Amino acid sequence: MRVVITGAAGRIGSEMVEELSGVHELCLVDRSPIPRRASIVADLARSRATSRWRPWSGLRPPRWTEAFDGADVVLHLAADMRNQAPWERVLHDNIEATWNVIEAAARHRVRRVVFASSNWAVKAVERALAPACYTPAGPKIISDVPPRPSSPYGLSKAFGELTGRMFVDQGQLGSFVAVRIGYYHPDPPLDENLRRLWIGTQDLRSLLGCCVEAKFDGFHVVYGTSAQPTAPYDLSYTCRLLSWEPRQSP
Repeated sequence: MRVVITGAAGRIGSEMVEELSGVHELCLVDRSPIPRRASIVADLARSRATSRWRPWSGLRPPRWTEAFDGADVVLHLAADMRNQAPWERVLHDNIEATWNVIEAAARHRVRRVVFASSNWAVKAVERALAPACYTPAGPKIISDVPPRPSSPYGLSKAFGELTGRMFVDQGQLGSFVAVRIGYYHPDPPLDENLRRLWIGTQDLRSLLGCCVEAKFDGFHVVYGTSAQPTAPYDLSYTCRLLSWEPRQSP
């Protein structure tokens, strides 16, 4: 398959480049060059000109969208990942860029978009269920729960999820999967709050790889954590949809 990876120079992006490069034809997009790899350098929220690209303006779309022509899957990882990022950065890097990527995928008839969402898209749900959701037998957040963000960053991830659902509902995308990622780090964190949300490198790579390769249609939400009983999420739908199981535990 031909897979476009946005944010390919980032922490998660670089892992997925390594995970998928031996199996699929990759087109890498990032605002920064990627050492030793061919890539497209672009700001996904802007055209090559200095003005912002508006998809409804009638102007020619930016040249980076040409990378989507003939693609089977777009793995959209590009974002400002700071929960405390100022609204101006969230609007530019997370909301405008995400709209442009999903709209470009639909226009080029890409069959699937895999969107890196976040636990922050449902952080208000987690806080409402805490501390019971941190116990093995306690209530867990399921994939059917709609977004309830508690920060501008979380709002941007909710926007990405709802945008994907809209394009699927309108028949412009065959499938869209939002991955509500917990907390990615190669090693389990010492902080208990982060440890509940942790996903290790092996699990993250295999999870996103399954999102790219698994056979499904329509709109879906899955969760991304490793195997820990104190995680606030129910992974059963994630595992069933993707035929995936977490292999790491903190």
